[in-house]
Amino acid sequence: MKNIPFYLIVPVVALVGSSVVASAEDITPSSQDPITDVRGQSVRERARPGYDAVGIRAGSFLILPKVDLGESYNDNIYATDTNTKSDFVTSVAPSIKVQSLWSRHALNLKAGLDQYWYNSHSSEDRLNWNVGADGRLDVLRDTYLTGALGYQLAHEDRGSTNSSTSAAEPVEYNLFESSLGLFQRFNRVTAKLSGAFNQYDYKNVAQIGGGTINEDVRDRNEYIGKLRLGYDLSPDTNVYAEGTLNKRSYDTSVPVDRNSDGYEAVIGSEFKLSALAQGEVYVGYQRQQYDASYYSATSGLAYGAKVNWFVTPLTTVRITAASTIQESIDPGASGYTSQKVGLGLDHELLRNLILSGDVAYENDDFGNISRKDDVTSGSVGATYLLNNFFAVGINYGIVDRSSNVSGADYTQNQIGFTLRGQL
Repeated sequence: MKNIPFYLIVPVVALVGSSVVASAEDITPSSQDPITDVRGQSVRERARPGYDAVGIRAGSFLILPKVDLGESYNDNIYATDTNTKSDFVTSVAPSIKVQSLWSRHALNLKAGLDQYWYNSHSSEDRLNWNVGADGRLDVLRDTYLTGALGYQLAHEDRGSTNSSTSAAEPVEYNLFESSLGLFQRFNRVTAKLSGAFNQYDYKNVAQIGGGTINEDVRDRNEYIGKLRLGYDLSPDTNVYAEGTLNKRSYDTSVPVDRNSDGYEAVIGSEFKLSALAQGEVYVGYQRQQYDASYYSATSGLAYGAKVNWFVTPLTTVRITAASTIQESIDPGASGYTSQKVGLGLDHELLRNLILSGDVAYENDDFGNISRKDDVTSGSVGATYLLNNFFAVGINYGIVDRSSNVSGADYTQNQIGFTLRGQL
C-alpha cells in the first residue's frame, strides 16, 4: 500500500471541519459557560466546556466519534543498533465511543483502528483495529457486577522486548480479553471478586533472508482470578489486601514447555488526600512456577503505583510504577521480571494549551539466562485546543535500550504532528 501524503489529507479534513464549526452555535451553547478551576482534578481530567468534545445525543446514549491524523519522522524504524533506517510515517486513527447516560447501571461501547503507512519501507505498513464493551449492573445499593469484552488485531512494536530482530515485518497477533467482577460493601468493609480470560493468537512471519519464524508457539490462554478485601479508613481512603492466581496455558509444548502457574499477594491503598493527591499504591510478593523442570521459578517483589499529585490547579505530576512477571520468546528464558517507574507532568499554560513531559525507566531481568535490559525513555509535547471540534499536537520522544546481550541495544528518536477532529 502506498503512502498517502499528509499534505493532501489536512486540507480535506479542514474543509469538512469548517462546515461543522459553522454550526457550532446551534450545537454547543455550553461553550460560553464560565470556567472554574477545581482542585482535586488533574489537568487532563478537568472539563473545558469551550474545547471538550460535545458528542451526539442518541436517546440515553452519548456518541463520541473522533479521528487523529498524524505525520511523524522515525530515525530508527527497525529499532536496531546497526544499519539503522529512517522514514516518514503517515497515520490515520478513527475511533468511536458510546456511553450510557443512565442513573443506574452503565454500558460503554468502543471501536477504533490505526493505519500506518511508511513512505519508503512499505513492509512496515500495518493496520490495527479493536472493538470492545464494558458495563456495570447495579444489583443492590451496595452490590454491583462489572464485565468487559474486547477483541483486537495488533502488531508488536519494533524494539519491544519480545520483538524479533530477524522478522521481515512487524509480528501480527489477535487478542481476546474478557473479565467479570462482583463488588460488595458491608458498611466500611469492601470485597471484590473478579476473574479474567485472555487469549493470544500470533501469526507466523517471514524471516529476513528467507524462511518463516514460527510465532504459533506463542499462542496461549491466560486465566486470572482476584480477591480483594478492603476497609474504608475514611470516605476517601480504602486500605486493602489482594490475592491473585494465574494460569498460563500454551497451545503447544514444542520446542519448549512454557506452561506455568503463579500468584501475587499485596497490600495497598486507594486514596484521595483532599485536593493534594489521589491514586493507588500497593506492595507485596509474586511468584511464577513453570511446569518444565528446566525452568526455575521466577519470584520477587511485587509493587505498583498510579498517583496524581496536584501541585497547583494548573500543574499535575503523574507518578507510575509496576513490577510484573512477563512471558519471553527466548527459548532459554523462563520469563522475565519487568520493573518500571515513570514520572510525568502536565501544565496548562493557557486554557487551551497543554504542555506535557514524561520520563521513564524499565529494567527487564530474564530468568534462567544472564540477560538484563535497561530501557530509558522520555517525551515532551504540546496540545493546542482550537475549539470543540479540532485540536493539534506536536510530540518528540526518545527510547534507549541498553542490554548485556549483543544486538539488543538501540536508540530511537521520533517527532510527530497530530491533527484531531471530534464531535
